[in-house]
Amino acid sequence: MQQKRISKVLMCCLGPETHNRGILTVSGMLRDAGMEVVYLGNATPEEALKIAIDEDVQAVGVSSLSGAHLSIGKLLMNLAKKKEYDKSVGFLMGGVIPPKDIPKLREMGFDNVFPSGASREAIVNGVLESMQKKMAN
Repeated sequence: MQQKRISKVLMCCLGPETHNRGILTVSGMLRDAGMEVVYLGNATPEEALKIAIDEDVQAVGVSSLSGAHLSIGKLLMNLAKKKEYDKSVGFLMGGVIPPKDIPKLREMGFDNVFPSGASREAIVNGVLESMQKKMAN
């Protein structure tokens, strides 16, 4: 029996995002930490989930800088829950996230939320913890 790797993550921007510097920086951090990164760029929630399933990733990371994190987060997590994909894959959100919105995103189903300024260590460890937790279930 082949053991599933815990090293592949899909990184994307959903909705009206136009800035990609942050997601590219985080993608580089994850690659440097030994993870395989599938960089999707801008996508719809439907496209992101389809690619995540096709690529057999263990985590989906979403970058949000436009202030649409709650609406796009809800769309993505509702789709993931319909497909029961949220039970086996870690979901992460990062970007310009006000502290008051972090509990809301976690209630939606995001395993970890990284506001701007999060350290490399916090991001890498948070991604790994999210993937390992889902694989243990």
